[in-house]
Amino acid sequence: MLVREGRIVEVGRGLEAAGVERIDAAGMILMPGLVDTHNHLWLSAARGQFRNTARTDYFVLKKHLGRHYTARDIEVGTYFGALETLASGVTTTVDFFHNLRSPAHLDAAERALRRSGIRARLLYGAHDDLPGHESVDLEHLAAVAGRMRQGMVTLGFGWRGVGEGAPALLENGRREVAAARALGLPVSVHSGGKRNGALVASGLLGKDVQIVHATGATPGELAAFRAAGSALSLTPVTEQRVGYGLTVLSDYQDVGRLGLGIDGTALAGSADLFANMRLLALTESGARKAETAVAPRRILELATIEAARSIGMDDQIGSITPGKRADLILVDPGALNMALSSEDDPYALVVYSATPANVDTVIVDGVVRKRGGRLLGVDVPQAMKDARGSIEAIMERAGPVPAPNAGK
Repeated sequence: MLVREGRIVEVGRGLEAAGVERIDAAGMILMPGLVDTHNHLWLSAARGQFRNTARTDYFVLKKHLGRHYTARDIEVGTYFGALETLASGVTTTVDFFHNLRSPAHLDAAERALRRSGIRARLLYGAHDDLPGHESVDLEHLAAVAGRMRQGMVTLGFGWRGVGEGAPALLENGRREVAAARALGLPVSVHSGGKRNGALVASGLLGKDVQIVHATGATPGELAAFRAAGSALSLTPVTEQRVGYGLTVLSDYQDVGRLGLGIDGTALAGSADLFANMRLLALTESGARKAETAVAPRRILELATIEAARSIGMDDQIGSITPGKRADLILVDPGALNMALSSEDDPYALVVYSATPANVDTVIVDGVVRKRGGRLLGVDVPQAMKDARGSIEAIMERAGPVPAPNAGK
């Protein structure tokens, strides 16, 4: 493969080019970089704090801690999470920033993403204390959109949706989506249960909308998602972690545009998109009681080319194709958990055996970010120290979550 100026120029045997750096990938598996369609990187340093009790419930504790994040904490957590995500073979992430408490907080998240070297879509969200009938800062959204049109980190809108359809929420949802669409921003929204039906009834879905989770969606609601041209992000590890139920791929196939996501290293436990691939494949086979229920290649596509298509970036990334950006990874099968056979079909090996530890090399936009299993130009111990100090300070400022009936 020949790469020039961040772009794949040519793929084939016997290529020759003068004055280039050569990477010997003999014995390795060359793949397009993984595409993570949904994440919450700002919260990464809080990993291990969600402990399956009433006071450490994910949604309860996230809201409690989120109030005490400074802009510096956002930068530290986002950078820490982006580094792990990048090192795990993900070259593109959609970072849904839903603790945006000031312009400085957004600047911090953007700065961290740019510093990490990952390709990212940063979604301008709200925060847990913003009432559902109040809009985010639409003037600030417009100002930021004006300077984040192109490049490695671009802007999208992290929409709160319309809830279950209450008039005030519906009115605000319309106002926010109209503002995002006037700026040409892609939109992403969490949904599930009754919110699925409210989204459909709102008439606000479209090709520019990505729905996250959609747990409990009826066949009719899924058909409406498809008719609107909307995409869907599935995050099997976290959907099971918080008790949303089993993510069965065939239940969502009719949507059409599907991709896999990590949904935050703090909740998922790690930035392991391979784990999401494996869980999705195993759940499908288990639910259908058939080993042949899903092809490994199909699963891998949902983390590469189909994921890219679901976020509208398949013309740039997601496959090893001349003309696309050079977002690539090398997976080294020379480890105990991977024993590459002589067959030239490695899809099952990658889906059922690979882990982030097997990712030897990561290239983003033609720049080598990881090689020989090590991130380049990154002080990993310092990033970990900063993250640990940040979350410890946040926990101290926040104090324990009040008892459910405290003050009543």
